[in-house]
Amino acid sequence: MTSVDLLVIQPTPFCNMNCSYCYLPDKSNPNKISIETVGCLIDTLINDKILSGHLSIVWHAGEPLVLPPSFYKPLFLLIAQKLKTLGVSVQHAIQTNGTLLSQEWCDFINEQGIRIGVSIDGPREVHDANRKMRNGKGTFDKVIEGINLLKSNNIRYHAIAVVNETSIRDPNGFYDFFYKHGFYELGLNIEEVEGVHEQSAIFSDGLYEKVFKFYDSLFSLYLESDKHMRIREFDRSIDAILRDPNHLDITKLVAETHQNKPMAIISIDYKGNFSTFSPELIGQKSKEFSDFIFGNVHTSGFNSAGKKPLLQHITHEIKNGIKQCKRDCGYFHVCGGGAPANKYFENGTFNSSETKYCKYNIKVPTQIVLSYLEKKLLITAL
Repeated sequence: MTSVDLLVIQPTPFCNMNCSYCYLPDKSNPNKISIETVGCLIDTLINDKILSGHLSIVWHAGEPLVLPPSFYKPLFLLIAQKLKTLGVSVQHAIQTNGTLLSQEWCDFINEQGIRIGVSIDGPREVHDANRKMRNGKGTFDKVIEGINLLKSNNIRYHAIAVVNETSIRDPNGFYDFFYKHGFYELGLNIEEVEGVHEQSAIFSDGLYEKVFKFYDSLFSLYLESDKHMRIREFDRSIDAILRDPNHLDITKLVAETHQNKPMAIISIDYKGNFSTFSPELIGQKSKEFSDFIFGNVHTSGFNSAGKKPLLQHITHEIKNGIKQCKRDCGYFHVCGGGAPANKYFENGTFNSSETKYCKYNIKVPTQIVLSYLEKKLLITAL
């Protein structure tokens, strides 16, 4: 079986915010994962022998910071103790909405060397259009307070921004915001059709050209900058274009490709239920695929899940979808077959190829980068 590359742990389903495009079905649930469940999780990874020398753990799904550092300290200690004897190093990461950052949290982040990603969509008018508190108020000011705390504590932070119909109106203002606020990397997530979020206005045909111009403007600004803020989508495209396709090793593609490999990514909910492939799948409603849950660490292992017809069926469907992508899509080497969650929620099946998400978030940036490189080659030739 594949060694696990990424472990996504849900400390709680609860989120203190109510974003308009959220895909989570259970964000009002205040329950939290227990230390016993975390212990069972690590023991199962060890017993099933699917660990390599390094394990990345992301605390995500719900808002992790609704639980205080005192909740995480014994969990981090337990994980460290269990894995130390095996020589497995651990890198913890947290993706947060930023509204609950405090000095106590900054101290804990520095103490543990936690990588921090902040979910923020851009300037106030862009961010507050969708990322609101449960009472309907915007969250921009609270997030900026949190970012300033990170900065004052010398904590590096990256951003994940949801690109939507509001974002694309002012690419210059969008870029300047992230650049000036000290992010070392910006990830662009086009507003997706995923989970309980069943429609995305950005996917309307009338906005495609505007989205293209938005990305094109961002790339021009990126090229003119000192590159202290990387932009994930453009870097991914550049890396893929410059990679030798005759020596392509799918396992060395960008991290998203691991979503296509069973147990390369393992997602755990607060009860100990586990899933694999795209982290967004776990707990989503599906009559055919049993909420995409393949077992529970209290009662079953990861290796045994791989023998179940349900997981084998999904794996077969995903592989067939990848074959379609490889056969039909000139951008296959950029993403290695796309994210299963996008295929399932957009196309109704894993056994499919293009999604609007990949059209906007993979193909558009790659087209822009290719056009730039072609012009550079032409100028050089002349």
